[in-house]
Amino acid sequence: MQDKDSNIIAKGIVKAVFSLLSLLLLLWFLYKIKIIIVYLLIALVVSLMGRPLKAFLIKRFKFKDTLASALTLFVFILIFVLLLSGFIPMIYQQGKNLSLLDFDQFQKNLQHIFDNINLYLQQKNIKIFEDISISSILSKINLTIVPQLINSLLNILGNLTIGFFAVSFISFFMLKDSNLTSDFIFKLIPDNDKQKYVRVIDNIKMLLSRYFLGLFIQISILFFFYSVLLNIIGIENATLIALLAALLNLVPYIGPVVGWILMISLSLTSSINNTDLQGMLHLIRNISIGYVLIQMWDAFVDQPMIFSKSVKAHPLEIFLVIMISGTLFGVVGMIVAVPLYTMLRLLFREFYQEYKSVFTIW
Repeated sequence: MQDKDSNIIAKGIVKAVFSLLSLLLLLWFLYKIKIIIVYLLIALVVSLMGRPLKAFLIKRFKFKDTLASALTLFVFILIFVLLLSGFIPMIYQQGKNLSLLDFDQFQKNLQHIFDNINLYLQQKNIKIFEDISISSILSKINLTIVPQLINSLLNILGNLTIGFFAVSFISFFMLKDSNLTSDFIFKLIPDNDKQKYVRVIDNIKMLLSRYFLGLFIQISILFFFYSVLLNIIGIENATLIALLAALLNLVPYIGPVVGWILMISLSLTSSINNTDLQGMLHLIRNISIGYVLIQMWDAFVDQPMIFSKSVKAHPLEIFLVIMISGTLFGVVGMIVAVPLYTMLRLLFREFYQEYKSVFTIW
């Protein structure tokens, strides 16, 4: 009897170890193909957003399914190209402004401000920057990083090109075969459980639709506020800068910081030849104050509406999920954390209700 119990325990241990190793292997595999998962998720979002337009084309103009899917995808690509084409003149103008900058005069102005700060500190008996000059600081800047930066930008451009075609290809077939994802899942589950998973998938689609709609509203509100802020200050290309800064908010926590730096940088280079250094400091101050106020509105009004109500999760719960995903998968993990967690959460809830007695400790 004892030998039989020992065999059962041994088999249980082996099974547990095998399950743990399988789970670790699965996580490692998902980590290695994380960029493909991102492509699939982006394509899924595009297909979900494009289904109303596709349904309209089929119902109103009697288009075939393939033609309606192709036209829907074409509309999305056209919008993307128009947005991208709007940024090209702005980038050209920023580069032109920098090329015309009188760096010697800029350095003298910067040294003047630095000397005033140093004089003020000396009056307070604070000697921190006594032997430091702007010219010595600028002379230590390593300009050899410029070629490395260009190579990095070219690599990013290549990856974006590959991603663009991959997402377009996947999105077309997800639009054309609207039940492609559902059919693939149904092949992996028993027939008697299909009805339950139909309900789960419908709930997932509903919550994700609400989440992406809320995200679109959030970005639109930020874009509006940023545009008003930059136009009031009088920044050139204010609309495009505002749009770029708003889109960066898609990356939780890190995106707003990068957006603030980018907004200041682009605003400065837009007017760098028409503003003295004192004016630039005032410009940075005004942009920073407005940006912080807008971010506070977003944090306390917009985000609770989107995360808490759309995906029905507590803000602290969402914060921990984003932090864990960011630690494991970097920026990509932070972007896909909420929609992926929403799907897993619904699946676990359904699974837990069915096997609740297994997890209950009496």
